[in-house]
Amino acid sequence: MVDLKRGEIDHQDIGQMNLYLNYFKKEEATEGDNEPIGIVLGAHKNHILVEYATDSITNKVLLSKYQLYLPDKKTLQNQLDKLLE
Repeated sequence: MVDLKRGEIDHQDIGQMNLYLNYFKKEEATEGDNEPIGIVLGAHKNHILVEYATDSITNKVLLSKYQLYLPDKKTLQNQLDKLLE
């Protein structure tokens, strides 16, 4: 599940995603399905808030900030090379 936020991610967004994941596991998932994963994307995120809000959640909730444009190809390649080192 993906949730796109226009502003900063807050604890309510994290709790809401956790609720959606719990609902999906109980009501929609069928036998043999993998655990659902929630992705919350926001224009800004507070790293400390995210750390505390997700600390004891057993669901997989991924949070990140997004950009309104993609970097050029060379910048993307440089970032990928750094990650692969």
